[in-house]
Amino acid sequence: MKYVKFTINSYKGIPKIELDLSKKPSSNIFTLVGLNESGKTSILEAIYLFQNDISKKEAHTLIPKSRQYSFNGEISVEAELELEDEELSSIKTHLQRKHKFYLTESNKTIKIKKKYQFKGSAPLETDDWQGTFWTLDFVGKTKQAKNSKRLRDWKKGAWDDVVALIREKYLPKILYYQDFLFKFPEKIYLEPFDKEGAEQEEYRGVVQDILDSIESGLTTEKDLLERMKNKEEKSHKEALNQLLLKMSSKLDDDILKKWDEIFGGTQKKKVNVSCDSETDEAGNVKHFIELKIEQGSDSYSINDRSLGFRWFFSFLIFTAFRKSRSSDPGETLFLLDEPASNLHQRSQQKLLQSLEDIVSDCRLVYSTHSHHLINPKWLAGTYIVRNKAINYGNPEEADTTETDISAIPYKNFVAKYPNEEDHFKPILDALQYTPSKLEIVPSTIFTEGKNDYYIFKYISDVLLEKKYNLHFYPGAGVDKYDDPFRLYLAWNRSFVALFDSDKGGKDARERYIKEIGPDVENRIFTFEDVDKKWKKFETENLFSEPEKVKVIQSCFEAYEKKEGYVKSKFNTAIQELYIRNEKFEFNKTTLPKFEKIFGFLEEKLDNLNNDKD
Repeated sequence: MKYVKFTINSYKGIPKIELDLSKKPSSNIFTLVGLNESGKTSILEAIYLFQNDISKKEAHTLIPKSRQYSFNGEISVEAELELEDEELSSIKTHLQRKHKFYLTESNKTIKIKKKYQFKGSAPLETDDWQGTFWTLDFVGKTKQAKNSKRLRDWKKGAWDDVVALIREKYLPKILYYQDFLFKFPEKIYLEPFDKEGAEQEEYRGVVQDILDSIESGLTTEKDLLERMKNKEEKSHKEALNQLLLKMSSKLDDDILKKWDEIFGGTQKKKVNVSCDSETDEAGNVKHFIELKIEQGSDSYSINDRSLGFRWFFSFLIFTAFRKSRSSDPGETLFLLDEPASNLHQRSQQKLLQSLEDIVSDCRLVYSTHSHHLINPKWLAGTYIVRNKAINYGNPEEADTTETDISAIPYKNFVAKYPNEEDHFKPILDALQYTPSKLEIVPSTIFTEGKNDYYIFKYISDVLLEKKYNLHFYPGAGVDKYDDPFRLYLAWNRSFVALFDSDKGGKDARERYIKEIGPDVENRIFTFEDVDKKWKKFETENLFSEPEKVKVIQSCFEAYEKKEGYVKSKFNTAIQELYIRNEKFEFNKTTLPKFEKIFGFLEEKLDNLNNDKD
């Protein structure tokens, strides 16, 4: 089971927004982009509220600040979820066996709405001031019945039973992390005890997560605690020691190696997981494990390491390992608020790779105001968050009481900026990004638009595994490069452009040469320059018609071959293949065409760089 949409109404400064997690091209990572005070945190809090109750005493905190003097109405969060086929089959079997009810119609989509009602800025005095409402489209009948009925109309007890089954067995967890600078306990006790700290139960869960990531079926009670209590027996002692080594090795591989990859660590470090016991004043024996970082001849507590290391260690413990928890149903949804905001820019960029590794079998929504934490792959799942109370010319003038928060899908946001010269500029404008004079600008290849960009990136990065060191730039149309070309010339940076060899591409090339000058003459090319046979060529002409249809079918399962090639669906499918890092098997003649193009572009850039030298 997975979450596919959230609808938020009147929560704090949010009038109404929808976060659709199911649109094509599909992704498991969704980014909320906006300035500070734009409302990103409020959106994450609202989603988290869906699965977590709030007390009547604290309910007033949900009211928008601008309405706190007199709020009458409803605050709600609705989630739309989708059952997997096997889950729906299990529910059908449950209804048949327990209630003798046979489903004739069933919708895999389930809607669950949590709402809170207020009058005069206070929760209603009646018990129904809050409630959770389920929508299940299940229709069926008993064997004896002639006509089908909706399950709820037939027998509310059976409907309640199914709701309870879905809630307990299939409803995915929502985990919200505002920060990962946790104080790691020096000792993790494997059994509860009186007056233990609130963190002990959570970290016992962490120990179980590490075991789950090693092998399904391992448990803290049986494989750690029981062996510790019986370690005088040789078999238990050896099994315990081997398991502790396995845990240490797993943490080394999944955390320390990634740390070194991202931060370039040179000093060899390893995690040491050990166990011991102590006796308290009442004579109770308490068994615990300890996690230490060994570096050379020294051993350190997690809390003795740098803030960056503590953040990264906790981040992976509570995401990459947490998603392995065997007791969690469906696709866990992680909510991260400004992750890695305290890390260096280069580290933020490297962290994106870890996010991509984490999201198998789970989903992730994270907020950021850093352009270093935005991956072009995930723009289809990106929302621009804005607050009308903020004067974006001067954010310091924001009225903190008047709030009107919106979340706009990036595709729609770009449509509001039809005159922008590239596909990424609107997102940089939303963040008010200004490049540093010290930034290194790589040699660049300008493409006609975002569709060409994603095709080239997919072929280059995924299928050819970055064989060519090429950086592509997604334009907003062949006629919108006047400023970027002039800017790159002013910076004395190498660039080339590749346009379609149709009339539009050729006319644009001639116009740029005429208006900018001869400096761009040996920088702008069309497909016909790569191969004389490619006259009137567009990028999609590099693929055969049958394989373009197969690409569409790889993304749109219900797509029929007879529907033929549809350009918009083909481009969406290419983006999804790129997002998923999924290799598609093209015809034998297709990849060589792209190798020819990439080799041509690489040669032209090399010539330009050699001329500068």
